[in-house]
Amino acid sequence: MRNAPSNRRENGAAMRLTKINYSQFKGSPQQWLLSDLLLGQSNLIVGKNASGKSRTLSIIRGLGMMLSGKQKPEFQSGNYDAVFDDEGKTVRYYLEYMDRKVVREEVTVNGKPLLVRGAGGKGEIFHEKENKKLEFQTPETDLAAFARRDSIQHSFLEPLGEWGAGVRHYAFGGLMGREHIALLVKDGPEADPADANAVIGLFRKGEKDHPDTFAEAVRQDMCAIDYPLDSVGVRSPTMLTVQSPFTVAPTVLFVKEADLPCETEQFEMSQGMFRALAIVIHINYAILASKPSCMVIDDIGEGLDFDRSCKLIDLVRRKVRQSTAQLIMTTNDRFVMNKVPLKEWSVLQRAGNLVDVRNYENSKQIFDEFEYTGLSNFDFFATDFLDEKAKEEVVAHE
Repeated sequence: MRNAPSNRRENGAAMRLTKINYSQFKGSPQQWLLSDLLLGQSNLIVGKNASGKSRTLSIIRGLGMMLSGKQKPEFQSGNYDAVFDDEGKTVRYYLEYMDRKVVREEVTVNGKPLLVRGAGGKGEIFHEKENKKLEFQTPETDLAAFARRDSIQHSFLEPLGEWGAGVRHYAFGGLMGREHIALLVKDGPEADPADANAVIGLFRKGEKDHPDTFAEAVRQDMCAIDYPLDSVGVRSPTMLTVQSPFTVAPTVLFVKEADLPCETEQFEMSQGMFRALAIVIHINYAILASKPSCMVIDDIGEGLDFDRSCKLIDLVRRKVRQSTAQLIMTTNDRFVMNKVPLKEWSVLQRAGNLVDVRNYENSKQIFDEFEYTGLSNFDFFATDFLDEKAKEEVVAHE
């Protein structure tokens, strides 16, 4: 509850996304369907180019943004059907909107409908103190799951909002904030942990919130992925002149590499090294702050060599296993695929505008048979093994 939170909520959101279906413009030539993506604590989504990997992560991020109130329905059409596990309780959230207006929204807990609304914003919601459902009306452009949050009357909505606020989305194949500098103003706004580009401000925030552990944890993790560092920190740049109307000096990240006599600023780092540093900063802050519910990393390992890519995967998966967070990654990198057990895989197969998902839960026999071949995990993706077995299933069924 918001007024008197439990230890569970203080120590990190425990609710986990276990299944999601999504569609856009259903029934029209523009429709796009994602069918039965099943998720555990640690997940790797693989698929050929244009199979929908990045789009799938954006769907999860978008749901989080809407449930946390950070954005309203963004696209013209959308249909979410998401299932969560909340400490053994099954929470289902259904959202359908057209022309950026909600036409249907439902929240059920263990099969019991607690919020139902339709077109026009009208619906019913369970009031806990009165122990009954009462009518309500919410603007058509707003999600009732966010607008009606009330830790006293509708505490069942709190986990959804907390989950949404804890979703973190990182595009590892992008710049990850390398081109950003920070103007750190005394008593100014703090860095937003959900902003993937706010690496400098987040490092400072981590040092402030966890002065005895944060910087050293970042340094040790960089050493663990074969970037041996003596120190990590922030300072005014020496290799860059910034024209600014502000009197505050600009700030950048730097590292002191063990085999170099001088410090290396962020603009001098390789893109791969900075990406690794950025993700290590974000993950350490998220876990130390006990805030993440779902960490989404697109194209993890992109730009890293074999050894560092493998070590980064090991590091990220280990840290997530030691926390309450959920990890969802995508890749086309064979090194990454070979480091992640097949039981954590979800293989996207797109046929036209339908994206089907194969994983260990819905295709156990196929996954088990492949393990006996002695081939690498990458071969499961690169060969036609999955397609051939799927065809055999169809023939057997007929």
